Order: sequence, then C-alpha cells, then structure tokens
Amino acid sequence: MLRYVQQTERWNQKFVKYLRDGIFELRVEYGGNAYRIFFILDDGNIVVLFNGFMKKTQKTPQQELEKATKLKEEYYESK
Repeated sequence: MLRYVQQTERWNQKFVKYLRDGIFELRVEYGGNAYRIFFILDDGNIVVLFNGFMKKTQKTPQQELEKATKLKEEYYESK
C-alpha cells in the first residue's frame, strides 16, 4: 500500500484522502478492521508517515487530526 502512495500521481479516494493543512489519510483494511495512517508529502516526493489509528467511527477523530498536525509542525521545525 505504501508503494501505491509513493508511485501514484493521482490517488484513488478509496485509499487516500486529503484532510487539511497538507495532511493526507491512507486508508487500510486488515483483518476486518479499518486503519488510518496520516502522512504529508515533503518536496512532492517523499511520503512522511505520522500517527495511525484503528477507525471505529465514520468521522476522523479530532484528537487524532490534531496529533497529526502537531507531528507535522515538529517535523518541519526539525528539518
């Protein structure tokens, strides 16, 4: 799945969704469970993965999105 994200110019929204502020969500199903992994694009080429979680509701939990935003900011500050 990660290879799909790295190599595809235009992603299928079934697997990848833009959330906000440069943060994307990779959707993965495994063992009957839905998982979400947040990532950003760095220089348009490198995929940087952040926190992930098992999705239990239709809407992305706000606290998970806030955590991803914080990690994104820390990533760019440390570059």
